[in-house]
Amino acid sequence: MSDPNKRYLVHFGVAMLVYAGTLFASVWMIETMEITGWLAGALSLTPMLPALYVLRACVVRFRAMDEFQRRIVSEAILWGAGIVGFASFGYGFLEGSINAPNISMLWVLPALIGIYGVASCIVPLRFK
Repeated sequence: MSDPNKRYLVHFGVAMLVYAGTLFASVWMIETMEITGWLAGALSLTPMLPALYVLRACVVRFRAMDEFQRRIVSEAILWGAGIVGFASFGYGFLEGSINAPNISMLWVLPALIGIYGVASCIVPLRFK
């Protein structure tokens, strides 16, 4: 495994462990200490800090890729953003016209990552 991949996996893994710990700790503190208001809001956002570090690790890894890898990743990200963007846009119309159930914004990032993952498996097939 190359150095950029090893470095990415280490940074990603540590950030995910910190994310999980921060998530559980913030939820536990809000619920057991009955924290409300702005403090509860601030605590609920603390897991975003290690998640932002994951974004930084992804950017560092992207910059270490060769042009061909970047092209594949860029196209997969574009497909993911486009599909999730248009799906959420269309669903917004449905929510307003047929009273479809509201979907939390919490699901947008996992949907983007999931569609990117599928696209990153399909996009390279075009280059063979």
